[in-house]
Amino acid sequence: MRRRSVTRRAFPAGGTRVIAIALFAVVASLIHAQIGTADQIAARDEFRWGVTALHDGRVNEAIASLTRSIALDSSQPLVRYWLGRAFYYAGFEQEALTEWRWVRDRNRTSVLDRWIERVELERGLTRERLGDDIVPGRYVTMVELSGIQGDTVLFRRPAMVRPRPDGFFYLASFGANSVVLFDPNGVRRRVIDGGLEGLDRPFDVHVRADGSLLVSEFGADRIAIISEQGLKIGSFGSRGIRSGGLLGPQYIDGNDDFIYVSDHGNARIAKFRHDGTFVFAFGSRSATFDGLRSPAGIVVEADRIYVADTDAARIVVFDDSGNFLRALTNPAMTAPEGLSLYEPGRILVSDRNRLYIIDVDGEQVFPITEFSDRRRIIGATLDANRNLLASDLASNSVLFLSASEELYTGITIEVESIHALRHPEVLVHVAVTDRNGLPLIGLNENNFRVTEDRLPTGVFSVTHAGDGLPGGVVIVADRSASMVAHQDDLEAAAIAIVDALRPTDSLSVVSAGELPVVELGPGSGRLLVAGAARGTPAQYNNGRLDSAIRLAGVQINRELGPRSMVIVTDGTEHPGAFERFSLEETAQFLSNNDIRLLVVYTRRNATNRELDYLASITGGNSVYLYAAAGVRGHVQALTRRSSGRYVLRYRSVHDTDFGRRYIPLEVEVYLLDRSGRDESGYFGPLVF
Repeated sequence: MRRRSVTRRAFPAGGTRVIAIALFAVVASLIHAQIGTADQIAARDEFRWGVTALHDGRVNEAIASLTRSIALDSSQPLVRYWLGRAFYYAGFEQEALTEWRWVRDRNRTSVLDRWIERVELERGLTRERLGDDIVPGRYVTMVELSGIQGDTVLFRRPAMVRPRPDGFFYLASFGANSVVLFDPNGVRRRVIDGGLEGLDRPFDVHVRADGSLLVSEFGADRIAIISEQGLKIGSFGSRGIRSGGLLGPQYIDGNDDFIYVSDHGNARIAKFRHDGTFVFAFGSRSATFDGLRSPAGIVVEADRIYVADTDAARIVVFDDSGNFLRALTNPAMTAPEGLSLYEPGRILVSDRNRLYIIDVDGEQVFPITEFSDRRRIIGATLDANRNLLASDLASNSVLFLSASEELYTGITIEVESIHALRHPEVLVHVAVTDRNGLPLIGLNENNFRVTEDRLPTGVFSVTHAGDGLPGGVVIVADRSASMVAHQDDLEAAAIAIVDALRPTDSLSVVSAGELPVVELGPGSGRLLVAGAARGTPAQYNNGRLDSAIRLAGVQINRELGPRSMVIVTDGTEHPGAFERFSLEETAQFLSNNDIRLLVVYTRRNATNRELDYLASITGGNSVYLYAAAGVRGHVQALTRRSSGRYVLRYRSVHDTDFGRRYIPLEVEVYLLDRSGRDESGYFGPLVF
């Protein structure tokens, strides 16, 4: 083989110096690049810690880390987006808007626009009002659910529709002799046919507190008792005109003590106990009342019974003893039939092809929708998600309606936190609300879509359904000097709060002294609560409620269930109580973390304008510790409300790069014709 010759070439004169200079330039540039890279690496590390801290609910740490990240590298819009979210949860909305607007000017997205619009709306919300009351707006049809779909019969000749507290609803299928349970999406979940005895022309359904049902059977002249599992377990009432007799029972409503039935054939209202014992009937002609002509829908509110008298074009008001009080009339009423409670003091009325709301005190009528003449609306009601459901007997359908402003503003979904310690398994905590911040409940896998960096995650599950979750409660014990005389009251309040909680609810205690202290963390044992709230005389000095409220909020800001804070105080107003954090910032902190405040006063007739304001704006209340009704009911109202939070569980499709990679995440939610979207992200666990 012939060897190829290689010619060696010498460097020209002075070449060594040229190389040295070149090498020096390269090394200098590398050093400079290395310095820049060091800052970028540190910025990325701070970003990672900030995102992780915010997911864990450590808002102050998140703000500190994200701020340091920006100081090291100010060119990253994503870091500023996250800093805005941290400011939002800290209650610093103006600072959040500043960061988000900076990002929007450089990288506009629809999600960011919605966050900005949402905060701006919350900060300057104005709504049309009549006196002190909100005027009901118009409703528009979103979806029409037909009773017959191809070869499948969902229902026939629908009568009354009634909501469940979990977002589901029951429909009395008059023509199919059944009661049908639907989920919030209008998907049939159960058919109740009454077993061997059956149901004979079911007309209305009353959902009792224990989940069981009472169903009026128009054809059998009786009231069926249905277990929560859907089994017919009894009935009461019998055909006839005598006491306890029924002829064509239609609408039914009640309270914890009694049931009221519109006995159409006998032109009266029958009152029963829940065990079926007949009490009495009322509505017949008397010296002060001309008698019901065709009783239909019924609403029971407090000690008042409202009855639609269809042929007389009026709603008649009785007390709970059956005494006639007055008749509500209005030219807008032509044939009122179905009734349901829209909100306290207001009744939703179905009147042939129209729906309207009547204010029972002012007797004002607010039209909310009108359908074509071919429709006959038997009844309408608000479900737990504030959609209006209307049963149309003539068209054999159920209509889903939404307030017009709700339909066009969509749904708000908020990714509150992401937990990926067991990556690739990922848990995402989301809150789903309407435009007014009220929870949407009863949703399932069909209502959500989860993607990572726009890639589908595949199969995922919803492990909680936005309702019935254990609550988180934190007691803030005022340690102002004036509270030394109320140590016994602090202890009594703590005991009363503990007695009102369920075993699954978490409880913490924070003392509001010069420096707030977590006296008792979640899971520490309820026997220690009274002592933790009472404290020792040496702890009472200059109470700082603003700092204590923030420390207390951190104890519960990642609870899935309802988040509640109870401040126990004598009501004394201190000039510096909201000096570190303003009253408005404190209100935003509570509201943005969905924490409701209950103020418990240890002195009769005590008030504190600042605390009462916070309680009001968060949807809470202010009460006297030793009031006749006590605090139990108030605590339970806070801790047993729906939260609208869900846990989405899925397996990630991305590699974490040993915990160094930021993985974007998107969640979309759909309910009927409305939708919402949020974008977040996370880091996997660090692997060394």
